[in-house]
Amino acid sequence: MTSRLRRPFTASASDDEGEDSNVIPLDEQEQEALIEELRKANERENAFFILAFTCLCGITASLIAIRLWYGNGSGIDILAVSSLAMTGFTVRIPVGQEDQEFLSPLETWVPILNPVLIAVITFGAFFTNRHWDHDYLLYLPFFVWIATTIGRKAMASVNLGDLEKLKYKYKGA
Repeated sequence: MTSRLRRPFTASASDDEGEDSNVIPLDEQEQEALIEELRKANERENAFFILAFTCLCGITASLIAIRLWYGNGSGIDILAVSSLAMTGFTVRIPVGQEDQEFLSPLETWVPILNPVLIAVITFGAFFTNRHWDHDYLLYLPFFVWIATTIGRKAMASVNLGDLEKLKYKYKGA
């Protein structure tokens, strides 16, 4: 008895279309497994970036808090530490369209008010230093906020919900 490998019929593509002739169709279970694997990989990467950005906020806030501890800080330093805490909080807010409807008022307003506080800190650091000797440590909340905002945009750009819509119906043999 001989066995035959069953393959689905596909129309032959012309050479100018640029399609790969080695494409292997996936059945529904293989598609689900692939999507689940991609979802888990995305969650791992997001967890790593959330941890990295939270640590960045914590380290930067610690540098400014040390200056406050030794009495060399000012009110702007307190605002900078609070802004970095707000940035660290913002990093942990879920990204994605489906998560936006379940946000608390705090999760809604902190990302809006933090840039205002950062503008106050940046202008305060620029205009309140004596002898135009700038204190560059107070500019760190601005740069940390920019980095976390770019990171959150990159995390939000991955949308596996659209991948679910692209599944095709193919029954395995």
